[in-house]
Amino acid sequence: MSDPLSVVASIAGLVAVSAKIISLLKDLYDSAKGAPESISRVRAEMQDLNVIFCEVQLFIMGQSRMPEGNRLSMISIHHLVATLSGCVLVCSGLDKYVSRVAGIVDPSVPASRAGLVSERVKWAAWKEAEVIDIIEDLQRHKLSLNLMLSIIQW
Repeated sequence: MSDPLSVVASIAGLVAVSAKIISLLKDLYDSAKGAPESISRVRAEMQDLNVIFCEVQLFIMGQSRMPEGNRLSMISIHHLVATLSGCVLVCSGLDKYVSRVAGIVDPSVPASRAGLVSERVKWAAWKEAEVIDIIEDLQRHKLSLNLMLSIIQW
């Protein structure tokens, strides 16, 4: 994934999958009373990451303003690639997890057409311990990307 095209493709994929996850989480949370509060925490982290992914995408595509000075040299491309790879892994796993909880068997079928599983089964599948780990992973990647953007744009 170290070539520029792979980085651009990864960012585009992350923007798309994060938007999908945000939508699924909103549907899950709104669909039932007593939905775990951790759903909104994961959704908030994904919304924050989506903004960062979009900003990284604008920067990579050359549509974001480049600051004076060469702060870009302070960022290792290997660090960016490692962070993006981690984001891809976490977002991919989260997408599968949320889709399973939402009762979506075929990921190509939108949540509204697939139907949702009964609330009892749905929330039994939502494991808080796993979700806390996911939130921590999302926060770690968000901090790394945000730090890189701050260094470049400062």
